[in-house]
Amino acid sequence: MTTPSIRFRVTREKALDTGVMVWGADPIDTPVAGGVSGRTLAELCDEVEAVKHFILDLPHGTPVAVDYVFELPGVSADNIDDWANDPDLMKGRLRKAGLSEEDIALLFDSRGEFARSMAR
Repeated sequence: MTTPSIRFRVTREKALDTGVMVWGADPIDTPVAGGVSGRTLAELCDEVEAVKHFILDLPHGTPVAVDYVFELPGVSADNIDDWANDPDLMKGRLRKAGLSEEDIALLFDSRGEFARSMAR
């Protein structure tokens, strides 16, 4: 049996209500158009975990694989080689894109889902 999966487009965006920069995740190729947001990547991941079963209309407890597709200014798929070859250069690009040190650390944690998704 194949594990159901869902993809989310992840961006940095300004919250409409507060004007603060937050992370946003919108589901890709699903009938649900709305997304979730979080102040940090860790919060965003928690929000995605909370809605993935609802979006796919699956019972809680069903394993669901989540793919994150990042769209960050100044960080393109062409930069992925920098990830392994020059991590300081990549961290600099992520800082310029507005990431906090906490978010950068999460992305560079090789055990984290975000780090794996950036390498795709």
